[in-house]
Amino acid sequence: MLDKRMVSWPSVGKIGRRDFVEQALAGMLALGVPALFLQGCSGTDTLESNLNFANWASAETATRANIDNALQVFENQNNVQVNNIGMPFDEVLTQITSLIQAGITVDVMELSGNLPYTLAGMGALANLGALVAPDWRADAFPNSFAAGTYDHNLYAVPFSITPHGFWYNKALLERCGLNPMQPPRTMTELNQAMTVLRSRLPAQSYPLGLDTSATEYALIGFWPWIWTFGGRPMVDIGNGDLAINWTDDGTVAAFEWLQEAVRARWTPPNLAIKAERGLMAEETLVFKLDGPYLMGVLGSLNPAFSTSAGVNQTFAVTTTPLGPGTSTPVTCADIHNLSIAASSTNKTQAWNLIRFLTTSAAVITTFLIPEGGMLPRRSYNVQPRYYERYYTDPISQAFIKNIIPTMRPPAFGPRYSIAAQAIVTAMQEISNGSAVKPRLLKLNDEVVAIYA
Repeated sequence: MLDKRMVSWPSVGKIGRRDFVEQALAGMLALGVPALFLQGCSGTDTLESNLNFANWASAETATRANIDNALQVFENQNNVQVNNIGMPFDEVLTQITSLIQAGITVDVMELSGNLPYTLAGMGALANLGALVAPDWRADAFPNSFAAGTYDHNLYAVPFSITPHGFWYNKALLERCGLNPMQPPRTMTELNQAMTVLRSRLPAQSYPLGLDTSATEYALIGFWPWIWTFGGRPMVDIGNGDLAINWTDDGTVAAFEWLQEAVRARWTPPNLAIKAERGLMAEETLVFKLDGPYLMGVLGSLNPAFSTSAGVNQTFAVTTTPLGPGTSTPVTCADIHNLSIAASSTNKTQAWNLIRFLTTSAAVITTFLIPEGGMLPRRSYNVQPRYYERYYTDPISQAFIKNIIPTMRPPAFGPRYSIAAQAIVTAMQEISNGSAVKPRLLKLNDEVVAIYA
């Protein structure tokens, strides 16, 4: 179904609504990319300019209407048409790359994880360093700008702060005879709790969710466990160089633990994070690492969790358990970022859109807060004059005070996404029984070759 969403063409001055739709349809057919969906939010035919905005919010039912409504406000205020391109989260890099290769400019794009580094390495992103006001940098969460900085240049700014915290179902813990007020704080305690839970939960319920799908995002979820065991398989040593060792003791221990978790049925095999979220909503999963937006996801999947109070009554979140390789908790700096295309002919208006998306109440109250992430400026989350009232619940406070300060980016870079595919393939194979050390030796050779 078209639903007025199609691939867009580059901005070429003033353009009528009908002309745009005809060109966009022709572009989609020429590209053969049926997964792209676009909606032009404005209904006017005479506009000062138009922008193409690629994001996954418009491709997801739970957030599509909210982001569309917010963009309509921007259009009305700026006399600009925003051509809203929805892309499935796992296909953003593939689809943006296809558009770049076809000569189609995406002026503003929502990115995550390593995507800013991959696209910056291609020369596809504009340097935003000079556009960011000093007061925003001073008001940022630690490491939130680091996740968009490549080769000392800033190519992506925070849109929503979404690191993974250690979620747990208090009701299931209590039902199984464990103290819901004392979640596991060490890996030893976690393993002991999972042993008890496995013996007392129904067969189709699980103690822990570990994403072992063949997606790059699965690695975002597994980095905290690798670091917790003391693994340092890819370390940035400066000037774009990495120290690579996928067979150090901590990394081997993390993968041995992953394999044991599947063997002992602590975690369901071969499930991606979206399926695990469904299990959390069904209350058939006790623990998992996930972002603050899980609160909104739970509400979209189960009416019992449609309010913050409902989620907080059943669930809680804390920092990642400590392991043999960590003295402090650690999690991955998973951030929803915004970037501008280097090829954009209207960078001033594109930056106006980014400023609107990160500061406007129309976006913050109708999209970012309902989505569930922390806001891009720290003060917005903690000061009464801004939006503190939306973040007073225990889960939000845990993210702001305890979890966000522990986030750090992995060794992102232009070749990271290629390496990630090799890594998650090894994760899958090890989780399904491949011998750990030999498989990691093979992985090490594969990653070294990628970075050679």
